This record gives sequence, C-alpha cells and structure tokens, in this order.
Amino acid sequence: MPIPNRLRDKEFTIPEDITKSAEKGLSYELYKKLLFKYGKRGEKAFIYLKEDRIKKYLDFFVVVGENEYIVEDDFCTCRDFQINLKGRKPCAHILAVKIAKVTGGYRKYNKYYIDYMIDKRLR
Repeated sequence: MPIPNRLRDKEFTIPEDITKSAEKGLSYELYKKLLFKYGKRGEKAFIYLKEDRIKKYLDFFVVVGENEYIVEDDFCTCRDFQINLKGRKPCAHILAVKIAKVTGGYRKYNKYYIDYMIDKRLR
C-alpha cells in the first residue's frame, strides 16, 4: 500500500524535554511528560515501551498492539493514525518508536519484515 503524499511529507518531532527524559530511561518523569503532552496516546506509547513491544527489522519498525503496526518514518498503518488523526498528529505507535530510538528500547531483527511474515505463515 503506497503512502499518500499528504502523509509522507509530515514530520513529527518529539519536544526536547521529552527527549531529555527519554535519555534517562523509562521513568515516571517520562511517563508524566508523555501523558501531559499526548494524553492517552502518550500513555499507550509508554506502555508499548515498558512492555518491550517495539521491533526493528531491516526495513522498518513494528509495534505490537492489538495487531502488528508498521511504522516507517512518520507514518503508521494503524487506523487511529490514518482515520482519527488523519496523519496530522502522531499515534501511540509513532511516539513509541521515536522514544525507542532515543532509549534503544527495541528488539532488533536481522531480517526484513516480509521474511518474518512469510516464516510466520509457513508455521
């Protein structure tokens, strides 16, 4: 599924105070900042980080929520991002990936996501 141009050029930056808190690790301070800035989505992002639900493949990140959501740059395959937010604000999955890049809080896989999916279907 190609990424629509109106979504492709959007860039979401995490505020500096949140980035500094993330550099210190997953703390209550980071939780509070994410919650106050992003509300329920910030809280969900923190939970994804705390529960180690972020995966980095060779091609992109995947966040495990109700399903597995692909996050590439500032785009996510979840319905919240595409329908509710209409690509104007980051969803919890994008927030989680951005923070995970700062903290290193993701599992790294030395394969492409499509290869993982093929292996999963063959089982």
